[in-house]
Amino acid sequence: MKIRFLHELHAGSYRALFGWLAKRRPPIPAHIKLGPGSSVLVFTCAGIGDTLTDSVVFKALAESFPGIRLAAVVHKRRRSLLEHNPYVQQVFTIEKGPFAFFRLHRELKAAAPWDAILHLRGNDPEPRCQSFLLNPDVTVSVPNMTQLSRLCGHHVHQPDWDDTHGVEQTLRIARYLGADTKEPTLVYAVKPEEKTALEVKLPTLGVQPGPRLVLQIGGGRRASWRDWPEPRWAELVGLLKKKLPPNAQILLLGGRDNADRSETIQALLPTSEEGAPVIDLVGKLSLTESAALLASARAVISTDTGIMHLSFAVGARVVALIHCNNPAHRVGPYGYGDRHRVVQLARPENYRSPADANMANITPEMVWKNLEEIWNG
Repeated sequence: MKIRFLHELHAGSYRALFGWLAKRRPPIPAHIKLGPGSSVLVFTCAGIGDTLTDSVVFKALAESFPGIRLAAVVHKRRRSLLEHNPYVQQVFTIEKGPFAFFRLHRELKAAAPWDAILHLRGNDPEPRCQSFLLNPDVTVSVPNMTQLSRLCGHHVHQPDWDDTHGVEQTLRIARYLGADTKEPTLVYAVKPEEKTALEVKLPTLGVQPGPRLVLQIGGGRRASWRDWPEPRWAELVGLLKKKLPPNAQILLLGGRDNADRSETIQALLPTSEEGAPVIDLVGKLSLTESAALLASARAVISTDTGIMHLSFAVGARVVALIHCNNPAHRVGPYGYGDRHRVVQLARPENYRSPADANMANITPEMVWKNLEEIWNG
């Protein structure tokens, strides 16, 4: 509670100060014309999934304006996502605190001038304040995504935001600048040396050659209603051990905060060792190693997590288990043809909140039916 109070106080201070500055010097929209020599700064300051959803904007800008210079501002923990985007030439990191704010401002000012500054994801006030100090007249934003829309000169209004897929949401910002792409796919390029290093590491964790099925067993602590219950995962693993070929391997994946879930799932499994082996990789791989693993997998099963989006980006086949509160037409596969399958939780009558719909209503048999369709694709 104390941390939340301090965060609100911190954000309120930014809103008050820069709101006052914007009244003294309101942004005046300047004409933005991009070309091969232009420089564009993009703020993408949200979670893994949203940051990967934003990656398509860099693709659209680079394809539409060959030779353009693209830079990104991202949270420190998401930096690797931008470093694996071949369309991004420079990455800056944003952190909390006044010292970090002024450090970043000096770095961004030194790299200026910017012909356009874009805000894609993230509700924190610091990115908007940074762009205001740089050049509010060429700053482009979606006004319903922030309480500081007055700091931006250009507004891309999206009244249907809540019913629009994330890729389409951010592509509309690119289209506002005259950019687009014929293949609107998420971008994350696994490096060859990362693939090699992973294949050296995996045998030390018990993973042997053979087809790999990755199960992303949970997300973060936020929005836990998106998770599939541990008993359902255990039931699915028991079914998979019977259905998959014996040389296949079932790999449990997740962050350190999913360790308890992994232990519970394995405790619920039958004691028989027959069928495809189950190997626990939860908390044992970095984000870059996880990306390399996903790229090597025959298929991935995941709920609505950052790893689901990372799987889309690296080209893995995915069975996505999606809660009705954030339905697949907003967060699911986009622009990937027939590579993926979605198991969508039905929305009950009189639905009001995520607690009114239970992910346990998705059965292992429903998941297997969809996995079987893409396993040998």
